Order: sequence, then structure tokens, then C-alpha cells
Amino acid sequence: MIRQIRALLYDQGFTIGGARQRLSGDEARDDTTQYKQLIRQTIAELEDVLQLLKK
Repeated sequence: MIRQIRALLYDQGFTIGGARQRLSGDEARDDTTQYKQLIRQTIAELEDVLQLLKK
């Protein structure tokens, strides 16, 4: 969440109020879903790498 706030403020140029609105809207839920999918994919890939290293 902190990284998302930082990205909105510094990378995307949102004001604090704009970032607050963005985070409270439907887009925030979509972003969260995308982050969760990315994390799941990363975990799966790391588990694959771990299996390769165990061989």
C-alpha cells in the first residue's frame, strides 16, 4: 500500500487528495487484484527456480 501511495504521488504526479480518491475508488480494487496476481505469479516462478536448484 505504501509503495502504491508513493507511486501515485511521485511517479504519477497525483496530489494527496487525488491519490486518496484513486485509492478509495474501484480502480484501487482493480490495482490490488493486479498486484495479487503479480505476487502469485512471482511466487510460482520462484518455486520453479527453487525446484531447478534442488536438482
